Amino acid sequence: MDGWNGRICRKPSSNRYCVGPHSYPGEKIKDKRDLAWEESVAGKCCSKVNGIPPCIYSINAFGPEPLTAYDEPPAFFPSGKRTEWHLPPASVCIWPYDAMYNDEVKESGYVSNDKRLELAKAYFEEVVPDESLVFHYANYSNPLSSEDEKRYIVVGVARIKRLGDIEFYEGTDEATKEKFAGGFVWQRNVVTHYPDQGLRIPYHRYLDKPEVLEKITLVPDNARCFKYASRHVSDDDALTLIERFVEIAAYLRDIGDDTEDWTLRLAWLNSLLAELWKGRGLYPGLARVMDLLGMGEGVTVFRAAAAEGKDKEFCTALFAWLDGKAHEIPGLKMSDPDATRIRRQWKLKSQGERKMLSAILPRFDLPKDQMERILSDERADHCLSGDLQEICDNPYLLVEQFIGEDPDDIISFSRIDHGAFPSPDLGGSFLYDLDDWRRLRAMCVERLRYETKHTFLSCGQLLQDVNHRLELLPDWKRVAFKDTYLDVDRERLEEAIVFRKEGPCEYAYLRRVYEAEREIESRIRKLAGYADIAFKAPVTQKYWKELLFEAGSKLVEKDRGEYEKAVAAQAVVCDQVFRRPVAVVCGAAGTGKTSIIRRILQAVEKAHGADATFLLLAPTGKAADRIRDKTGKGASTIHSFLARRGWLNPNLTLRTSGGQREDKVTTYVIDEASMLDLELTAALFRAINWNTVQRMIIVGDPNQLPPIGRGKVFADVIDWLRENHPQSVGELTVNLRQMENRMTGRGTGILDLASVFVRRPDKSVKDEEESLRAEEMFQRLQDLPFDGALDKDLRAIYWKDANDLMEKLVARIIADMEEDTGTKVDPEAQHKIWIEAAKSEEGPLRPEYHQVLSPYIHEDFGTEAVNLRLQKEARGGRLERVGSMAGITLFDKVMQVRNRGASEPLHAWDFNKRANVACEIFNGELGYVKPHGFDGSKWKWSGFRMKRFSVCFARKEHLAVGYGKELGKTLKNGKERWIKEEPPEENLELAYAISVHKSQGSEFDRVYFILPKQKTALLSPELFYTGLTRASRHCTLLIEEDIAPLLKIRRPESSHLVGINCSLFEFSPAPKGFELLRREGYLEDRKIHKTLAAVMVRSKSEVIIANMLCDREVAFEYEKPLYAPDGSFYLPDFTINWRGERFFWEHLGMLHREEYKRKWQTKKEWYDRHFPGRLVTTLEGGNLSLEAKALIDERFL
Repeated sequence: MDGWNGRICRKPSSNRYCVGPHSYPGEKIKDKRDLAWEESVAGKCCSKVNGIPPCIYSINAFGPEPLTAYDEPPAFFPSGKRTEWHLPPASVCIWPYDAMYNDEVKESGYVSNDKRLELAKAYFEEVVPDESLVFHYANYSNPLSSEDEKRYIVVGVARIKRLGDIEFYEGTDEATKEKFAGGFVWQRNVVTHYPDQGLRIPYHRYLDKPEVLEKITLVPDNARCFKYASRHVSDDDALTLIERFVEIAAYLRDIGDDTEDWTLRLAWLNSLLAELWKGRGLYPGLARVMDLLGMGEGVTVFRAAAAEGKDKEFCTALFAWLDGKAHEIPGLKMSDPDATRIRRQWKLKSQGERKMLSAILPRFDLPKDQMERILSDERADHCLSGDLQEICDNPYLLVEQFIGEDPDDIISFSRIDHGAFPSPDLGGSFLYDLDDWRRLRAMCVERLRYETKHTFLSCGQLLQDVNHRLELLPDWKRVAFKDTYLDVDRERLEEAIVFRKEGPCEYAYLRRVYEAEREIESRIRKLAGYADIAFKAPVTQKYWKELLFEAGSKLVEKDRGEYEKAVAAQAVVCDQVFRRPVAVVCGAAGTGKTSIIRRILQAVEKAHGADATFLLLAPTGKAADRIRDKTGKGASTIHSFLARRGWLNPNLTLRTSGGQREDKVTTYVIDEASMLDLELTAALFRAINWNTVQRMIIVGDPNQLPPIGRGKVFADVIDWLRENHPQSVGELTVNLRQMENRMTGRGTGILDLASVFVRRPDKSVKDEEESLRAEEMFQRLQDLPFDGALDKDLRAIYWKDANDLMEKLVARIIADMEEDTGTKVDPEAQHKIWIEAAKSEEGPLRPEYHQVLSPYIHEDFGTEAVNLRLQKEARGGRLERVGSMAGITLFDKVMQVRNRGASEPLHAWDFNKRANVACEIFNGELGYVKPHGFDGSKWKWSGFRMKRFSVCFARKEHLAVGYGKELGKTLKNGKERWIKEEPPEENLELAYAISVHKSQGSEFDRVYFILPKQKTALLSPELFYTGLTRASRHCTLLIEEDIAPLLKIRRPESSHLVGINCSLFEFSPAPKGFELLRREGYLEDRKIHKTLAAVMVRSKSEVIIANMLCDREVAFEYEKPLYAPDGSFYLPDFTINWRGERFFWEHLGMLHREEYKRKWQTKKEWYDRHFPGRLVTTLEGGNLSLEAKALIDERFL
């Protein structure tokens, strides 16, 4: 990103965004890009180079030079050739793609290109030169968008100077012109007045400065406006955007940014505010209200009155006429029958409806369909719990409660605030005082609702965020809310917000979030308090041993005695938890959790006979499929369970009441529980009739990533049960996979390394042995053999830059495929080995054969860049020959990225049934692309271009799921119907590389895990552990430069769990200032802040030492690598810088253990040899405070 300044990127190879799946027009740029050419002309103006880059449509948005644009006819055009046209300075090329695909383009059931051209012209006719504005934005493929939070980013605004002509392809014959409306190009110049009337947000200047980037990032409230390349923006939406531009411009001015004259830009922006208010008027919703009343023909009369500034008079006259208080509406003529009908319908409406339509909805720029849903008796389907009178009394309820059909269907605070407080220049009135409780509550609710991980915020932080949003609004809308407002308006605020006092601080929750915590907490507490379960038939430890013992296991053959001990340990866990009404079965990867589930289900049937009923649940479709396959029992996603019982709204939001409670299941098993977020878990608990529940078993790995949503339910449940009901926690500590790998000589490196990143149950005491194991492992990682092998199942490779990474990654993957297939890669047919290596014994390709993982998406080392490179390696020739759809070609590895459940299934050819069938495919499922059945062997023909393909997903090899168009027919209600088009870009992504989050719940034979050093904010012990343990056979770590990323990941404050505000069972706020620790580059020196000491060290004893050092202002660092001259190193607990000298403090907690004592002696000898006289130590014990104080007084005062 260099600011769309008309120049080729300075570092083209680093710009992965323009070739991403969500750029404009992404697939064209990806297909046409010549990276070698771009590198040769990097940084040059496009007018000075011999060629035109495929990003030409947007590259000159803020460029000062005239350029040349081009396009080539689509492949389906019978004739035509490349066409070029003049592109003035400060211009972009756009097209209304939305209009090209709506129902209006069809005539007699077929798409009419003449109609398309007509609609495009109508779209552009609404643009008024020297008056209209254009907002430039970046689609999801941008550096500020992430996998968890895909965001459009607004990059600039400018006044439109003029439109270019509609272009037509040159060289088209008459037949082509006839069929394609003259052969028009789907691009048209929009020339702007930038820089005189316009501005650009300088994101490119601050990509490496997150503290600035955070302040200047403009994410639109209404994402609806920023779809399909180009859409019209209402005055109300434009107002919201310009208000944000004012805030950003003022900030850039204050920090001294020199990319624009921000004083001039602010003056221009403020003039736009006045302009837009005038265009919006007092009643932007009145035209839609008239339409709802059957008075659509009168809208033109209203618009004429509004243009003359008489919208207020018209509105008054309209409703006076409807109420029978006036005989006519000035300027509006209608027939007597129409007038009678309209007035009668008005009288039939309830008082609440009439008030909404006359006094409330006209003020707000809401789409007609939203108005209809608000007025509907089924408004509760969209989470509006009150009646119309309540909404009339407080329209900000629409902000607080309304949830639409999709993420774009929202009602923002700005939308309602504009109507409640219109510009005084318009002559309207405010609905309330500026500091009204309704306004305050709506802003607090909106802020809390968009909090992605915390269950509460401090009231101080909440008010700070609210006031920050208000402080740069126009003077007549500005107010500052103080703490006293929270006291004075407490009763009203508490209808939506719960306040909690803890010590000197007060905290705020969304009421539904607070109630979700209490729902989970109360159910778990009750279950845990019940007596042990009585059995109809005995289930003893002996039974468990027999049930768990697998005679066919390789472990029996290798070492029966050790295997029997492992089974005995599992039997103890099963016997313990099986008796409890609530139990957690947890363990690291390889400990046999899924096998335990299968055996527990068998034991349920034995213990309770025919009365036993059970249900297996999982957070995702992929996880449900996996547990179904492993256990042979039916499993469901939690969402589908809720939907069947009426706890899921049509818009897929969770209901808090009104659903049916399940009363036929006695045993529930929830798998992959680390992925459970707070509100999903609460909804599940509400959907269960607990009077019929005998037991609930929660299964998961506490070391994995926390959920993407709020809270950390699984971790909190485990911690509370361990402390209060330890018999309800069954922890599997014997690692059967590790044991088998050791016995069969396959290596234990993966699990050995993973073990030093696990979450320890007791956080009060440091596991000194684990720390020594970690030091030994890191030493091995530093002193690698030539081939990088740490063990037979683990390898590490270090890389210098993106090019080095790609070369080493590709070389390693190919070498592994050669080893696995026993064949050498053919440079002339490289794709063959990729297919051969992934084949199963039965024939279908196995997505689980190998997988590249990265924590990031967009960067040089992210999934997008790796996918493009590996696609080129694996499918390069085919990509060029048959083309691609959404960047996907035949035999690519892909992932479904959108849930397509029973309510919106995909369609597939079922090889067993020999028919097209509806099928459920869930987010995260992996598969391989294959030719669609209709194309047979046509894909091998010269000139073939794809318009559809099929995907075979793992565990569903009997299905060929169709994507694209003309997918065939299926039976619906007894009749054959054409299967609707399924755009690949709305469903699939390349999956040679996926994020660690997306890999959760999956296992792969081989994993290639990329760990960057230059960007580490997302790295955590949970992420590293999750990525590493996805490998069942071998993992290759690709680490940037050195072991620094691993050292950082293992630091206590790197844990994502520590930084989450939650209060499930125990009130647990993140330490003040903790968020700073997640920022890039912060605390790289490992210095401890006293307020953060508790989370930056590993035990209570070390907290005591850290606080003492802080109190005495003794500078120190924690676990900073200490290298000896021979290259060996350790991680001292504390490195103290005292009067120009370094000292090392080790706190010894386990000298009573012989193994630890032996290893400590080796470490002490290392200190004596390399750093004599610099080591100080303390021992664990009741006198630590006195001992530490004496040591500090003696050595550091």
